[in-house]
Amino acid sequence: MFFDVGGGEFLVIAIVAVLLLGPDRLPRAISSGVRWLRALREQATKARGDIMAAADLDPSLTDDLRQTFADIGELHPKRIASSFLSDAVNGTTDAVTKPVSPNGPGTATPKPAPKPASSFDPDAT
Repeated sequence: MFFDVGGGEFLVIAIVAVLLLGPDRLPRAISSGVRWLRALREQATKARGDIMAAADLDPSLTDDLRQTFADIGELHPKRIASSFLSDAVNGTTDAVTKPVSPNGPGTATPKPAPKPASSFDPDAT
């Protein structure tokens, strides 16, 4: 919703506003808040336009910059790790499950040590 405020929080804010301002002053407070927010948005839009005009920026260039920043944001280590792990969960685990030889990819992997004949381990007791 608006600023991560859910329905329950909005209801609590509305009840507190009614209790603090009262039903007489609440409509005036809401209308002045809306006017203030509208003026703030207009100033931000005007400032953005002034900066674009002063810097002589082409709108297509700013779109390219936004896309570049979005691409850079995808290079965050958490996103890379989560995509790697989701690929492993979805079944494309070739890079994860294939053993790699310590001597390089062209050498054979060592055979595992043979298991003892008895299932009893005297060191475990």
